[in-house]
Parts: sequence; structure tokens; C-alpha cells
Amino acid sequence: MEPQINQVKFQLTNMGLNEYQASALAHLMFLGETKATTLSKASGVPNARIYGVLDELSQKGLIIVRPGRPALYAPLTPQEIADALETATREDIRRELTIIQSYRGEFEKASEKVFLKAGTSEQRTSLIRIISVGEVSLEETKKLYRQAKDRLLISTRAMEYFDDVKDELLGAKERGVDIHMLMRKPVSLNAEDASTQKETIAELRNLLGDDIKIRFSDEVEIRGCIIDHETGGKALFLVEEEGVPLFLREAALTAHPGVVKALGSMFDLKWRSDSESA
Repeated sequence: MEPQINQVKFQLTNMGLNEYQASALAHLMFLGETKATTLSKASGVPNARIYGVLDELSQKGLIIVRPGRPALYAPLTPQEIADALETATREDIRRELTIIQSYRGEFEKASEKVFLKAGTSEQRTSLIRIISVGEVSLEETKKLYRQAKDRLLISTRAMEYFDDVKDELLGAKERGVDIHMLMRKPVSLNAEDASTQKETIAELRNLLGDDIKIRFSDEVEIRGCIIDHETGGKALFLVEEEGVPLFLREAALTAHPGVVKALGSMFDLKWRSDSESA
């Protein structure tokens, strides 16, 4: 049974517990309700540390403590342990984010006084920055929508993420941003994506009215968005890869004027010569 217990211990360390915490909890899950001294012998956590480790697990909400002489300790179910670890991690992230946000203003203010003040080098705009597809790329997309001043060009299959960005799209409309969207032709999509696209277009029309222009194309080779490409701007893009799951894909973010202008020109060319009205 020890290999199976070690596998549980390994997974617990992957989920954020330290070596002693993971060993104590994995063996407690195997033993069931027991004394600290018994758990110390089974898990290899030293007697001098076992009570502290059990207290840490209790504070994380991962075990049940039954007071007495001696006190008894019992594990939660695997599902309850996973839920508790997930909740604790969310709280840690929120706490760390709050700390970062509280110092951000002072950091930026202080940094402006020293950033590149030595005068020994010139700051160059990097060509691209690689980001993961999913939550990170979605947040960067929303950020670009919010930053758009004149033009917002969007290339997408069916705008499956519309609900996540509709507030940003509405904000762009209210700022007077010119919004163009290229989508795949419905006949080139499977039934589910075509249905999603149809519903999304109806919602886009309802939200933005005539302030959004939509056209269809046989292919949308590059997906993403481009903002203000004629005046510098930024772009986020990924190459269309049929059958490749999102978690295996990467996207590119760029603020390089040459790259952004080229992407915008490609979009305009496709809009004029390789698309039809939606």
C-alpha cells in the first residue's frame, strides 16, 4: 500500500502542501482517525514536528481534530480535501493580489524616477511576447479592447468568448471606436459553432447596432485583435490550428509598430478582397 500512499503524497505536494504536511495527510487518509504519535511513526514526520504539522493542516481545513487526552485526528474525504485546497489557494491569490495592488501606485511613481535614467541604453520595443491561450490571452484581449482609441479589428471563428468581452466592446463603442469583425463563413463551421456564431451575431447587433461591421471569410488564418494599427497600436494573435486543443496553443502579443501595422494592413486587405457581408 505504501506506493499508493506515496502517490497521494506526491499529488498533495503538487497541490501546494510541503513535504511533512503531505506525508502526514496522506498517511492519515490511509489510517483514518488516529493519535499524533501513531501518525508520526507511520508518516515519518518527527515527533517534535507532528503536532505543528497537524495544526497547520487543521488551519487549512484539511483534517478534523477531536479534543481529548490524547487528541484524535481524522481526515476529510478526498473531495473535501481538494475543495479546501482550492478555496485556500484562491484566498491566497486574492490576498497576494490585494498586496500587489496596494503597492502598485507607489511602485510606479518611484520607478518613473529611475527607469532608464542612466542614459546608457535605449529602450527598444520587443517584437512579440508569447502568452498562453486561455485566461491569460482573454485578459490581454479585454485590455486591448479597453485601450482602443480609433480602430478595433477582430478576427474570430464564431466569437465564442462574446459574453466575456461584451462590456469591453460596449465601452469601445461608447468611445467612438470603429469596430470591424471578420468571422468564418457559417458553412465552414460545424453545426455547434455555426449555431453559436448565429446567436453571437444577433447579440452583437443588439448590443452595438450599426457601430459594428461584420464580414465572413472562408478562412480566418490568424485569430485575435488589432488596435490602432495606423498610429502605433497593439495586437494579439494566434494562428488557426484545427484540432489542436487550446491548452496546447500559444498566442503572441505585440506593440511593435511595424508588426502591428503589417497585421492591420493584412486585415484590411482581407476585408476588402476576400470577404463578404454577414
